[in-house]
Amino acid sequence: MMDILFEQRIVQNTGFGAEIIWQAVMESYVSNARTSGVPFHLAFLVLPLTFHRRTATALATKTRLGAIYKALSEDREITVGLQERMESLADRTLQSLSIGFSTGLLQFDQSGGHQIYPARKSPPINHVTDNVKIIMNAAKRIGQAFSELTIAQLVKHLGIRF
Repeated sequence: MMDILFEQRIVQNTGFGAEIIWQAVMESYVSNARTSGVPFHLAFLVLPLTFHRRTATALATKTRLGAIYKALSEDREITVGLQERMESLADRTLQSLSIGFSTGLLQFDQSGGHQIYPARKSPPINHVTDNVKIIMNAAKRIGQAFSELTIAQLVKHLGIRF
């Protein structure tokens, strides 16, 4: 019997998830003039937003500043089911973070607000496929949103709770 979720498990694997989270963290770090990382709990938004085709496409096609606002104004339905996706991908996010920390892709600062920082300066892989490029560009826009908006603004506009 064919596993219905086979393709999802292949594409949404934890190693790729670690790279996606790194991309969002790196973009936020650079946008913040390399002065602050991403609060740990915001990492739980990255995979549910990037592994959702409609959301990833909406974010990836936007320009830098205000990308999340632009995407939401064009399609308010991209937040539908986000809370459930965030909860269902929590284990995968933790596994991806674990890979990121253990491979030296990410580092965790326990002192100042439990933030995640990029430990690597350049992407580990240069992707060529269009679908992966969409996901990585969406991760960049998410990282920019992390640097532009407060946690309260993100929670309100995305309709989620931690």
